[in-house]
Amino acid sequence: MAGGSNTRLEVGDWQSWVTINFTWLYIGTQDVWFVFVLALLFTKYRHIKLGKDDEEPAFGDYEWFSMLFACGIGVGLYSLGVQEPMGYYRGTGNAAKKIPFDNDDQRAQQAILITLFHWGLHAWIPYVTVALTLGVVCYRQGRPMTIRSAFYPVLGENIYGLVGDLIDALSIACTTFGVCTSLGLGVGVIATTMNRLNHNINADSETVKSLIIWCITAAATTSVLCGLKVGIKNLSQITFSIGLIFLFSLVLADSPFFLMNSFVQSMGHYLQWITVLGWDCDTWPQWTGVVTRADNGWGSKTMAYLTWGRTGAYDAIQAATAAYTAGEAGTTMLGANTANNIATAWGSTTGAQWIDYWTIFYWGWWISWAPFVGMFIARISRGRTVQQVIMGAFIAPCIFGFFFLTVLGTLGIKMQRVAELALGNDSGAVDWETGAVDCDKMGYTTKQPSSSAAIELANQGYYALACRDGNDQILDMVEPYGSLSRWFQLLILVGVILYFVTSSDSGSYVDDLVSSQGYEAPPPFQKIYWACTEGALAQALVTMGTDGGLKAVRSISIVAGLPYTLAINFMMVALWRVLKEESGELVNTRRGFNTCIFDFLEAFKPETGGANAPDQKARLVSVAKGLLYPFDAVRKSHLAVGDDERTSTFYGAIMTALVYLWIGLLAATGAGAGTHTIAWLMLCIFCFKLAGLRRRLREARNVAGNVMEDYSCAMLMYPFCAAQMEHEADASDKTA
Repeated sequence: MAGGSNTRLEVGDWQSWVTINFTWLYIGTQDVWFVFVLALLFTKYRHIKLGKDDEEPAFGDYEWFSMLFACGIGVGLYSLGVQEPMGYYRGTGNAAKKIPFDNDDQRAQQAILITLFHWGLHAWIPYVTVALTLGVVCYRQGRPMTIRSAFYPVLGENIYGLVGDLIDALSIACTTFGVCTSLGLGVGVIATTMNRLNHNINADSETVKSLIIWCITAAATTSVLCGLKVGIKNLSQITFSIGLIFLFSLVLADSPFFLMNSFVQSMGHYLQWITVLGWDCDTWPQWTGVVTRADNGWGSKTMAYLTWGRTGAYDAIQAATAAYTAGEAGTTMLGANTANNIATAWGSTTGAQWIDYWTIFYWGWWISWAPFVGMFIARISRGRTVQQVIMGAFIAPCIFGFFFLTVLGTLGIKMQRVAELALGNDSGAVDWETGAVDCDKMGYTTKQPSSSAAIELANQGYYALACRDGNDQILDMVEPYGSLSRWFQLLILVGVILYFVTSSDSGSYVDDLVSSQGYEAPPPFQKIYWACTEGALAQALVTMGTDGGLKAVRSISIVAGLPYTLAINFMMVALWRVLKEESGELVNTRRGFNTCIFDFLEAFKPETGGANAPDQKARLVSVAKGLLYPFDAVRKSHLAVGDDERTSTFYGAIMTALVYLWIGLLAATGAGAGTHTIAWLMLCIFCFKLAGLRRRLREARNVAGNVMEDYSCAMLMYPFCAAQMEHEADASDKTA
């Protein structure tokens, strides 16, 4: 992190590379998890308990909901509840057009809709997937409460080797970085609120921020030391109750009917547009950014530089531009006014970097928090059924969060429109179509009211929120309520602090569980260590500044969400498999092949290797053959599934030829355009065929699995997949 802003730019490029190239993966997987979990409500598996059949819930409903909500989402409602919808409503330079709208009323509704989309069902789905898998595996099958246990239905005893260590290590890293980054970013909100209540407190002082961090760390440490059933439980209930008091006091102080109108209307828009938004990948805005070589927004590289695949259209455009002769038809849109030219020709659209800035950023953030929040929800959900967890830890927090966000977002937009009615009549002050605001023409300078009218409006309690600092917006939003304003700001301060404490103590608790291999009563020193580690890292990040450490670590957390996206896919498979096991449907099915595909992580000498597994030398030879000469693996596998010698030899030769074509065409760098495309096509054909053969072998040997596993293994790790299949074919069909 010593590089400061240079480090941020570098990891910002990593983040953009992930989001630009894997938008489809983030968007598609979230939707698949969403459909899968909701579908469980209509199966017989919904009655399976996270625990023994006669166990009662470990916590009451209010205690349980308070803890899971405080851990999963709480503080974001304060820090972004006004700021985010305002960014969509009056954001400049990166405006969104996600649904059709013809006027500013509809733009305001879109702003609230997108906020609900980012904080709704798609936000909670990674959490509940992890929670259900861990809860069933650990509490019904007696596995330790660590993230690696969630993969037991897929990997079996191999979770106790190096692959399991890597899973838990990544989980601890995501938890620690996620909590300390949120703490570091939230310090600004707390300091700004303290300054609003007492102007003698300098919100920009590092000393003040350091004191805030260590006070929160001390409170979180005390809560963790008191244990789950005393410290964390009671603190979460207090925190959640303060949030309720703030929310309903605000509703009653304003116009309840206006706010209820907005909530009901926003819920209707969410239900109407969730399918469109949920599958939207911003295909054409991103393509426009790539072909025009726009900046990626997070780092220093262009979108074209970070994009895989063919991006040479820009060169063709430049060649055509160079050939242009004055007076002829056909001039380029690219140049000093590229954005305006495109908007004129193609209409105003969502910014090229918008989905990277917002949706994919959020999806990566929720996924990187999934091991932390999901494990915590699993820990407190013992004794509840699958249905109760889905309803109470997935649907209920979304609905409550929607109400909270709608109230804050609506009041923020209302204040902005009051300011525009009072100050925004000058030409160009407000452009509703693009959402742009000229703060100079609104009477604001350096985010402060400067004109006489703007100052008087502020004295009346109203601000142009689009021209204010993000941390000030929620505090400005409660200014119109007279003597209640200070009361609301005090509730905001206490609520934000306590929500940060509950996130910190929950994160420390999860780190304790994972690092102690699921032991639920680790020594006090270990609890203190993890709580203080989070505080120390947050302190270091704040000292380095927002543009250095905080944004860098945040980007690293988002990048870590990519492997976790793949992991949650297999966790979904594990959940389905363990539910079938608990229903007695997989009694005579083998858990896995004779060898594990991840044994290379332990130099092919796994501690959990089966008695009939080949030795290390044989496995190394098989992997080398699988890479360069898969003939034996393919031929033996075809024989094992019942094909005759002639057919088996034929397919072995064909698939070996595909590998040689792939290698040869890649090596022929001067063979002309398209050679590498054909090369990768050869590999894809080989991998598809290998996956199909693996499926047949798995079914012939009665090994549990599914098509997704077969294709993932073949496409991502084909040499190891081929070696695994060869070992299985060589073994007796009764090998377990």
